Amino acid sequence: MRPIRTTALLLIGLVTIVTASCSDSTKDSTAPITFTAEIHESPISDAEFYAPPTMTPQAPGVLIRAAVFESSIAHARGWRVMFTSEGTHEGLLPQTATIETGIVLLPNGSGDDRPVAVWGHPTTGIATACAPSRQKVPDGNIAGAQQLIDAGWIVAAPDYEGLGIDGFGPHPYMVGDSLGHSMLDIVRAIEDVPDAKRSDRVAAYGHSEGGQAALFAGQLAVSYAPELRLTSVAAMAPSGELDQIFREDHTTVTGALLGGFLGGSWSKWFPDTNGSVPLDEGFTSESLFDRSSWKLADNIATACSVGEPSVIPLWGQIQTALDAGTFWRRNPGTDAPWSVKLAENSAGQEPIPAPVLLTVGAADDIVSPAAVAATEARYRDNGTDVTMKTFAGGDHMSGVSLALTEVLAFMKDAPK
Repeated sequence: MRPIRTTALLLIGLVTIVTASCSDSTKDSTAPITFTAEIHESPISDAEFYAPPTMTPQAPGVLIRAAVFESSIAHARGWRVMFTSEGTHEGLLPQTATIETGIVLLPNGSGDDRPVAVWGHPTTGIATACAPSRQKVPDGNIAGAQQLIDAGWIVAAPDYEGLGIDGFGPHPYMVGDSLGHSMLDIVRAIEDVPDAKRSDRVAAYGHSEGGQAALFAGQLAVSYAPELRLTSVAAMAPSGELDQIFREDHTTVTGALLGGFLGGSWSKWFPDTNGSVPLDEGFTSESLFDRSSWKLADNIATACSVGEPSVIPLWGQIQTALDAGTFWRRNPGTDAPWSVKLAENSAGQEPIPAPVLLTVGAADDIVSPAAVAATEARYRDNGTDVTMKTFAGGDHMSGVSLALTEVLAFMKDAPK
């Protein structure tokens, strides 16, 4: 029998509890609730770890479950973690709290007040199975993880809302506040991981959608998690100007693939609920895709681009539909309501109270240097201390490796 250690957590605040019997109107709904987190000191199965818990504390940033896994990073102890976060507020499924998963890497050895680097991963899909923590090597794609561990940092990597836990999908794709909450709440949850000994110092970094996550974490940090001290934000080829990205990419296979994720996600999260908008005009697959591509779009929405990518067999079908002009019904980068909500979820509309580094490869044809420059300009205009660097020859993927040394130095050298 695997050992389980429990840790008592005290949640203070307004807590709503739904029980089978709710007739007792004298019950004090503001009373503190003691919640016990599961701590598994040995690996457990995916079925055990990703099973929804039977109780959910209604407060963000609380550890629910943690289980050791064998890390691929030298000198690190790996934990898969389940924690609470603040859910997406709008749409068909508004939530004040949700449950998410991710991983935490702790440097071996003793040490107190370790800083935290929280990583935002690029797009992996919108289905629960697409969570990075569910892959055979959960920590295999965290840029710079080895260097950060060697420098004594804790590394945290959320899966994002809707990814990971069975039955909790789809992921609300490219919804900025949701991404920012995930980044900050996994840092809060680290406090109750055994021997974490984290400080309040946090650096947020990420790539592509993860760059958007890092930027929104920066924008939300002061108001949402004032107990954390954000020291820097680094975003590599960030999905910042979302409407511009789709305007530039919608005729490419990659752009259509991202559109499939977008349609599959937003058609679940943001459909019209009062019947006033026709089915083919709201946030529905029918409004976004040509009728002949509805099935293809559904297949994209269940595919993943991580682990053993199930999107690969779809590329030829996507290209055929694009060539025939039968993929899109609307361009989400220019046509309402898609373009409006994409603009609303673009980064840079609020300042970040910490230094920001934006990087992009000069040959990036997914997130163009022009799109990153537009994000830089927005931050510069609102008073953010922002720097943009372009790396010659880099595309969307190789631009990460070209920028990584500079990104890590930027994070480590930020004022403490």
